[in-house]
Amino acid sequence: MTFQIRALSCLLFFVAALPSAAAPILRLAGTSLNPIWITTGTNGPTNVSFEAYNIGDGSLSLQVRGSQSWLTPSLGASRNCSFDARRQCLPVQVLFASSGLAAGTYDGVILLTDPNAADAPQRVSIRIYVNGNVPAKLDFYLPPTPGANDSQTFQTPQGSPPVLRATTQSGGNWLGVSSDGLGSFQFLYTHRVKATVQQGMSPGDYNGSFSLAGSTFSNDNKASIPAVLHVTTQPIARPAVNTLQFTAVTGAIDALVPIANGGQGALTIGPITATGGDWLTTAVRDGNAHVLVNTANLSPGLYTGSVSIASNAVNSPTLIPVTFEVQAASAPVADYQGVVDGAAFTSPVAAGALASLFGSQLASGLSNATSIPLQTTLGDTTVFVNDVAVPLLFVSPGQINFQMPFNASGQVLVRVDRAGQRGNTVTAQVSSRAAGIFTYIDSYGIIQNASRSNAFPWPDTPAFAGVAKAAARPGDVLVVYGSGFGPVTPAVATGTAAGGDTLSRVNQNPKVNFGLNFFGPYADPSFVGLAPGFVGLYQLNVQVPKNAPADARTPVRLEWSDGTTSNTVSIVVER
Repeated sequence: MTFQIRALSCLLFFVAALPSAAAPILRLAGTSLNPIWITTGTNGPTNVSFEAYNIGDGSLSLQVRGSQSWLTPSLGASRNCSFDARRQCLPVQVLFASSGLAAGTYDGVILLTDPNAADAPQRVSIRIYVNGNVPAKLDFYLPPTPGANDSQTFQTPQGSPPVLRATTQSGGNWLGVSSDGLGSFQFLYTHRVKATVQQGMSPGDYNGSFSLAGSTFSNDNKASIPAVLHVTTQPIARPAVNTLQFTAVTGAIDALVPIANGGQGALTIGPITATGGDWLTTAVRDGNAHVLVNTANLSPGLYTGSVSIASNAVNSPTLIPVTFEVQAASAPVADYQGVVDGAAFTSPVAAGALASLFGSQLASGLSNATSIPLQTTLGDTTVFVNDVAVPLLFVSPGQINFQMPFNASGQVLVRVDRAGQRGNTVTAQVSSRAAGIFTYIDSYGIIQNASRSNAFPWPDTPAFAGVAKAAARPGDVLVVYGSGFGPVTPAVATGTAAGGDTLSRVNQNPKVNFGLNFFGPYADPSFVGLAPGFVGLYQLNVQVPKNAPADARTPVRLEWSDGTTSNTVSIVVER
């Protein structure tokens, strides 16, 4: 085994026991709350609710509150659950004091807490559309390249299927519409309006319109909604995010907001302005937009604002809403369902796998493991699985990377202690195998091409600048890195590195699928096991099959004979 894993450690930086203590375990039913459509000047419906119940021991001592003044949840008396009359549920009714809200979209959170229950607290998100969600006008900005396209979406409520139609007054048939969810009365309808540059279109503005009829929310129905296609040779600003959300207890956060150029010419950013309060400031550094939030002089609560990013783009300025939740200092809070596989960020987690835990106030700062065997405390943070401290790789206020013990199985209890403060407890499901392949940017796998100086088979784009890249070719040997590939022989103790003299191989090998479907092409790996010198890291060596599809996004997936699979990642394959 001579394959090197250079640069992997810095990339990983980013990237059958019952519960051991008798306690209530919180579960929620009916929390997939659809957005609520509300007429301006009125309060929302009074029939919105969901149910809380206990799957553990003892009884719940539940409290609920809403994050916004217009959002009021309340607990009702215990009753038979609507989904199972043998269980007892606590109904949570949701009321909307929306009569004073202006037209627009509003987001809120219902927080359910119980200091004695596992899997608490839990958060239920809810959105309301005051005066509807159909846009008054749509503008599209595209370069004069035939086939270039852009689209925008909006929703209408469940009920009778609405009808969406598009027409154009200039430029030919460049405007199209489509709807998802038609044919069912159980789902929301998502509508897409798409503009496509046609052959022969020169720079200029082209007019069109679309109509919507039949929505159960009468304000949605409009006979003519303008749509304008701006074909331009100027830069077009395309922000990487449409909204910014921050959470902090103390200190400041500096967030880079990438703005791509979807047009022609060179894009220049700045200046940037902010509205919402002194907690929100902006800056332009090295040609990039930065948004800064600061908890100084802020009481715990939810703060909203926005940033306007000016540029030389034809669609300047770019407006991005900002939400900042300032939390009161507390013990660590692990998120419900916040324990996931560290490679694919999915559940369940395999025994012995590298896992990630998400939450808030998990650590006082950033700390990385510096020695092997791994320590069970980094900085002031310790993670417990079934009350046993586990090895840690990385801790931060919002994320912890740790190794799930090799002897863990079934449902386990996980908690975080920070500086002597005991955190809440969450459940996690552990299986013998739950394979994940590590990814970097845009779902490209952390896979090295051992036949080409261990470079990565990634595209040559600015996003991958500074990384050695080499496309995979048929016959090349790839080294795939992941987590949770299953039990190995010989076994390795939790927290210790795999040996290099005697390799720890998985007890059952997968096949590697290089295709888009179940027909492959497939390849048999030459080695699958723990990577020598690393803790909990799996390595798979495989030769690219001769009929692997040549594509900038050739898929790679691991498949076992029992039907379990890994996540699918991308590599670049050429011939």
